[in-house]
Amino acid sequence: MRSRLVVLVLAAVLGAGGGVTAALVDRPAPEPEAADPLRLGVERADLGCTGQAALVVAVGDTPAALRGAVADHGDRVRYLRTRDSCATRWSANEDHPVPTWAAYLGPYDDLAEPCAERMTLDHKGDGVTVLTDGTTDLVRCVCVLPTTAMPDLHLGMPVDPELGIWVRALQGMLVDLDPVRFPEERVTGRYDEATAARMAPLQAFNDIAPGPVEEPSWRALRDRACGGYDF
Repeated sequence: MRSRLVVLVLAAVLGAGGGVTAALVDRPAPEPEAADPLRLGVERADLGCTGQAALVVAVGDTPAALRGAVADHGDRVRYLRTRDSCATRWSANEDHPVPTWAAYLGPYDDLAEPCAERMTLDHKGDGVTVLTDGTTDLVRCVCVLPTTAMPDLHLGMPVDPELGIWVRALQGMLVDLDPVRFPEERVTGRYDEATAARMAPLQAFNDIAPGPVEEPSWRALRDRACGGYDF
């Protein structure tokens, strides 16, 4: 009787132990650190200073700031934490040039491809940055793209959203050249009298008839302004 009782006790102990062992074996291993810590549905991929370029489509300090860009660009977009990435310029916001997070497309091996995308309606308001340590300016795509790709501008032209991107780019460079004579509030996206008046001295200096902005005027603006940027 005693021997039978011992056998039953041992069986119970071994059975329980086996259950514990099985539970330990069957329990899934802890997952590695998530590749998507913000749960945006796309990969976090920090970028080092490779000399390449990125098209920055959203910046901010919270996941909400990036969600719209993810919705718009889907699987093409990645995001990074700026403090773990290249110390370059990530935002056009002078008051907050280094946001916590940035969503981007790329990286690209040259500036022409992201700039060609940047100057379209799909990327109105986005920015191109160079992955070089200490860069202080976002890329001005007028400085990168061929002047043959730039539109003619003249007073009284119809309002066109895509042309407005180019007008804003031109006006922004005029602000950079002389913010007193052409202040930030004149960046309207319309080729207006104030913009034409500010372009006139630059055109005259380069023996270009004042008035419409055509390829020679774009080239003159590029030659005058682009040397002052750091990208």
